[in-house]
Amino acid sequence: MNHPIISILLSVLAALSIAAEVLALRRLRRAEPTAGEDRAQRGIVVAVAVGAGTVFAYRYVSSGQWQPLTAHLDGLLLISALLAITIAFIQTRPRLFGLSAFGLPLLTLMLAWGVCSAAWTYRPFNLDTLHPVWMGFHLTCVYLGTLCAAVAAIAGGMFLYVQRRLKQKRDLPGLGKLASLERLELLIIQTASLGFTILTLALITGLILLIDQPGGLPAGWWLDPKIVLATAAWLVYAVVMNVRYATTFRGQRAAWLSIAGFVLLLLAYGIVTSMPGPVVVAYGGPG
Repeated sequence: MNHPIISILLSVLAALSIAAEVLALRRLRRAEPTAGEDRAQRGIVVAVAVGAGTVFAYRYVSSGQWQPLTAHLDGLLLISALLAITIAFIQTRPRLFGLSAFGLPLLTLMLAWGVCSAAWTYRPFNLDTLHPVWMGFHLTCVYLGTLCAAVAAIAGGMFLYVQRRLKQKRDLPGLGKLASLERLELLIIQTASLGFTILTLALITGLILLIDQPGGLPAGWWLDPKIVLATAAWLVYAVVMNVRYATTFRGQRAAWLSIAGFVLLLLAYGIVTSMPGPVVVAYGGPG
């Protein structure tokens, strides 16, 4: 069942996110960003957060179920709302200046993915054969872990950008207003550590859901591509959260690993999306 009205609303929110990105890039390039641009960008991002959150709440209320995550579309709405709130908060932190310019493209991607999910690939989760409590906890961990992974990847992208400008010795005075490499690395470690913890819970509950299915664990379940990719992403974050103790993976390598872990999660989600029939989640994700 497609949802054209939700697709239109998400398209509007994606357009607003693009507008906020334009303002963020202008602020990033200006030596002294204007207060008007700052308020406008923040207002747009807050409007996107409220819009995505409202659609998420509407779907929950209209579903008539206690479980708010009944399809991947709901997960995308939840991630979009929380990511928009995170970006709005980041914009209020002077020591993280410029980070919102790297987060807004990812917000736009999530909203655009939501448009596709609502218009063309909408499929509800098969909740009838799975334990509802474990399913709800599993999906919540999946999407919150993905949010942490997204923030780590955003910080990793900006780390590489600032490091490149430093190596090229380009506009060094302007770099003073941007977040420092040390602060960005700390943000990568903190969000990767939190994401690792939450994704660990997601993997454990996903395994419980597999066992709870009729017939128990299917043969060769550990070779399922989504499980392999999700486990690989989990291992990546296990490394990133310990980079402070392993100098080999600090700095640039930690930044690339945070991006690689998020890409692995997106690939796992893409595989879930391509599965035919109603979705039975062993490791859920947007689709």
